[in-house]
Amino acid sequence: MEEVYKSLDEVVSYIKNTKEYQKCISLKEKMNQNDEIKSLVEEIKKKQKEFVKNPSQEIEDQLKSLNHQLESIPIYDIYQKNLAKVNEKIDYVRDSLNDYFDDLFNM
Repeated sequence: MEEVYKSLDEVVSYIKNTKEYQKCISLKEKMNQNDEIKSLVEEIKKKQKEFVKNPSQEIEDQLKSLNHQLESIPIYDIYQKNLAKVNEKIDYVRDSLNDYFDDLFNM
């Protein structure tokens, strides 16, 4: 079992060392210092909670507008693109493991 953990640690280390992951970490730190981004994220969270409690077209439109504002900030957009690439790598590993175990147990 120790070998399995070691192999998983290697996969995690590989992903953490990718330029996309490193860029995400760096950009996240910068976004945490950006008052505009923090404010928009907080407002989006509030509107999402409000929408869950009381769904309406007006709140949905406000959410779309807030999301559009957030996505128009270059640092946030770059972060999202890099995060998507990191998630693709994680999904690939997960899917590969699922396929491996599926093949193993369905022989």
